[in-house]
Amino acid sequence: MKIIINTVLFLFSAFLFSQENCFIYSEKSPEREACELCDEAIKHKQGSKESQLIFDEAIRIAPNFAWSYYQKAVPFLKRGFLNDGLKILNKAVALKPLEYLGYRAYWYWQYQNYDLCIKDLETYYALPKAYLQFTPGGEKDMRLILSLAYAKNNNYKKAIRTIEDCIATYESEDDIGLSDYHTLGLLYLHNKQYDKAIEMMEKQFTVNKDIPDSYYYLGLAYKGKSKFEDAKIQFNKALLKFQETNYYTNPNAGFRAYLIDVQTEIDNLNNL
Repeated sequence: MKIIINTVLFLFSAFLFSQENCFIYSEKSPEREACELCDEAIKHKQGSKESQLIFDEAIRIAPNFAWSYYQKAVPFLKRGFLNDGLKILNKAVALKPLEYLGYRAYWYWQYQNYDLCIKDLETYYALPKAYLQFTPGGEKDMRLILSLAYAKNNNYKKAIRTIEDCIATYESEDDIGLSDYHTLGLLYLHNKQYDKAIEMMEKQFTVNKDIPDSYYYLGLAYKGKSKFEDAKIQFNKALLKFQETNYYTNPNAGFRAYLIDVQTEIDNLNNL
């Protein structure tokens, strides 16, 4: 069920940011013409000269048509040209903040500018018509990204409250993402709330057992409680999970564990 939900979210997210309904604009209006040009541009390879020239023409025809700026900015952002991409994307945000603030926040998150990520998401969620948004891959509610950005700024209490409030809005367990409990658990761990961290990681395994980091962080929570044998069991589970070829990599995790971290903890416990 979770895989189906995640796939649907991914497809919805991809559709949301790649399509615009040109028929909502009056025939022969500048917006209609610009929209149709953008439809033509995205048929070309993303970032190609052909597509960029068409976007430029769409912007010339309809300077207030936000989608043209968004589409033109995407390849710059994906290829690491953050400043160039943001200069263009900022125009889309200014024209339609409800649609593009969350997307800009995502790129601030990607480039580790947590202050601006927080600013954009706080501004977005304060808008009267703010709606549920996911990362472009569809795997995480953007409220989790806001929570992780707070954590990156060492504001763990606000980070925890944000994700707790997020999960509280879900109508059923089926709304829980593939790593929501994992994220809350690691935040509890960072805040030294070991019992709650253990509780969340155990709940994570009812949703998705394939994140090696979950076992690692659960092990650290047991270690924080001086339950070294329980910690060792979890570290060894993490080790085994890392050795599998199909483990879940947890995109946009924010805090990631690596095989060497797991092995180091095992070695340290073996030397006690």
